[in-house]
Amino acid sequence: MVKYKWMLLIAVIALLIQPSAALANAPYMTFTFDDDGEPIWTQSAYLPAGAVDGFNIVEKDENGEEKKVPLSRPEDIFIDSRDQVYVADTGNARIVVFDQWGNHIRTIGKDVLGKPTGVFVDEEGTVYVADYRNEKIYMFREDGTLINEFGKPKSHLFGKNDPFKPMKVIADKRKNIYVVGEGTIGGLIQISSEGEFYGYFGGNTTDFNLKRYIQRLFYTQAQMDKLNKQLPPSATNVAIDSEGLVFTSTVGTNNNGIKKLNVAGKNLLKDVWSFRDLADVTVDSIGNIYAIDSFRGRITVYDQDGNTLFVFGGTDVGSQRLGLFKAPSGIAVSSDGRLFITDKQRNNIQILKPTEFTKIVHEALVYYMDGKYAKSEQPWRNVLRLNSMFDLAHTGLGMAAMKQGDFSKGLEEFEVAGNKEEYSNAYWEIRRVWLMKHTSKFLIGIVLLFAVIVILRKLYRRYGLGKQAVNGWKWFWSRKLPSQLLHTLRIMRHPVDGYYELETGGKASVLSATILLVLVFLVRLFEIYQTNFLFAGWDVKKINVMNEFLKIYVPFFAWVIANYLVSTINDGEGKFKDIYKGSVYALSPYIVFAGPVAVMSQGLTQLEFVIYNFASTCIMLYSAFLMFMMVKEIHGYEIGQSVKNIVLTIIGMLIMALLAFILFGLSNQVTDFMYSIFQEVKYRVYSY
Repeated sequence: MVKYKWMLLIAVIALLIQPSAALANAPYMTFTFDDDGEPIWTQSAYLPAGAVDGFNIVEKDENGEEKKVPLSRPEDIFIDSRDQVYVADTGNARIVVFDQWGNHIRTIGKDVLGKPTGVFVDEEGTVYVADYRNEKIYMFREDGTLINEFGKPKSHLFGKNDPFKPMKVIADKRKNIYVVGEGTIGGLIQISSEGEFYGYFGGNTTDFNLKRYIQRLFYTQAQMDKLNKQLPPSATNVAIDSEGLVFTSTVGTNNNGIKKLNVAGKNLLKDVWSFRDLADVTVDSIGNIYAIDSFRGRITVYDQDGNTLFVFGGTDVGSQRLGLFKAPSGIAVSSDGRLFITDKQRNNIQILKPTEFTKIVHEALVYYMDGKYAKSEQPWRNVLRLNSMFDLAHTGLGMAAMKQGDFSKGLEEFEVAGNKEEYSNAYWEIRRVWLMKHTSKFLIGIVLLFAVIVILRKLYRRYGLGKQAVNGWKWFWSRKLPSQLLHTLRIMRHPVDGYYELETGGKASVLSATILLVLVFLVRLFEIYQTNFLFAGWDVKKINVMNEFLKIYVPFFAWVIANYLVSTINDGEGKFKDIYKGSVYALSPYIVFAGPVAVMSQGLTQLEFVIYNFASTCIMLYSAFLMFMMVKEIHGYEIGQSVKNIVLTIIGMLIMALLAFILFGLSNQVTDFMYSIFQEVKYRVYSY
């Protein structure tokens, strides 16, 4: 028995000290993004599975002797419907075909191609090759027989002086060919299988089209050549899915670097985030999009709507580990989900296989993207069991709940996922059901309430019912402090008279202003926690009360101090306490209306966003107007002097902020200096 206990203990220790498979095999971390765009670490999505370097390729040299010719600077890769891997082996001027396990099948284009940089194969097995050096597009049969070749289109629409430097190529089901040309800023070059030029497709746009048009009218060719350097870059790569949608990648931007173009050339994706140095883009059978960054070696996986699923990979700085890249140039995906990435500096193809976690995500996506939300529920639950922070899973569960009529559950899931659009849809359904059930009761209640008020007023006037309560209410609000607090309403209705009475009539005190200033903070907290999730520009879970306290009071007192200093040297009549009181009372619209607007937002959906936005803007403008009137009336300025005073006050606030920043930095240095002296003295005392 003792023997077995020792064996069990050794086994447990061995399991505890053994690293997980993911960490042992993946030399990179995998992350995704939450609804705020913050990265969240997650399980490894793909693991290195091997590499293909082409050392099994044997060719005959000029003397007829066989020798091994491995891959050299592979620029592009494509996997056809039978999982045959086509590689543009640029350094060897050939197209190499492997099976999905890396076994060499055949070579295409030897002694024909000059510098192939792009390869594509259509459903009939026709191989399209973009040759940069020969400036041609080649078409081969599957066995390597040359079918056709053509160079620069002869159409005058293409441009007589425009170069034709094909880098990448694809073809759709109608045999229309799309070519990525070096320096072609108009978009993809669209030509027929005979080389007839159809036009440009899916070009990047800029905000200066009119300016460019005018410049073309007056600039010389040399000036236009110089200007072209400032134009948006052309696409770096291109792919096409089974539905004929064209995908392009473009460098130099973090948004819209990946486009999904329909037959009209319109981008179907909105603001897709990506790295800035995209080398290639591809798409799998279920519509997931894969992109690789040539500088950082990062691979990004998106769903078909452009939502980021995973980001992983990294740069090889000499470790030669699988999964890290030096100069990734192309990416393709096989039918079983494995990724094939060409590295033109390491001269190989690295293969990454999806983990079980990724397979579950893909399984859920298949149902989710087809609208089979109920079927996607269990896979999404499996995803959350492995990673509860995966927002897309919460969105999937929310859609499943909506499909089953459980809108409240859907509302919860969409809020966790931060999906405001679907949250609004669920909320609209809940509100519709509530209105259908309670509208009649609500209206009857309003009528009864109105009738009760009318009856009570008549009883009060005729018989004096409740006279003591009314008198007590009036007495309370006639007291000094309550009446000073009510002066906020006077300020809002008649700001000129209100500020005059505030300064000379004792209608407000420092105490009443301080109470209102405390109310400003309390109203802000109420606004933060009660504003509808759809309209809140903040995450309640991340709110720090102290930060909100400082956000309100630091700028406020900076305004009061700066305004007093500026008005002192600009003949302002206002005293410090009057500026303080007037500034607080200028915030009356916020104190009075911000809370009701927050409550009102609870009954709105995104369709009524304009109502919330209008109300919030009115509060801000009303407060700003009262602040302007405060400066004008308290200091006795004209309009021009008031504007000047406000501008100088804002400048004064900026100077105060700069001084505070400098003092904070110096204080840290002084603290560090004193601490260093203390440590030095302590060390020497103990050493002796």
